Amino acid sequence: MRLPQTLTDRIARTNGGDESTASVQRLRAYGLIGRSTIEAVGFWAAVALPVPTLLLLVFGVGTVTELLVFSGLLTANLLSFYVGHGYDRQEPAGSH
Repeated sequence: MRLPQTLTDRIARTNGGDESTASVQRLRAYGLIGRSTIEAVGFWAAVALPVPTLLLLVFGVGTVTELLVFSGLLTANLLSFYVGHGYDRQEPAGSH
């Protein structure tokens, strides 16, 4: 996967054209893209997962299978809360 040309030009200009630091900046840019995507998925999963969990509780948990499904949904919801808790937070100005 390649970075858009405008991003690579901006990275090169920021670092004075030094190729080794541009490579590090490119790797950081890839990491941020992946991290924000994972946080977004975690956040929206944390928003959506309570619906089937509550529906299962309303209709009752009567069998072992339903109990396992409920436990799995609850675990997935807690995990998605953990993964998505930093989604769309503003970073401090000096953190880069």
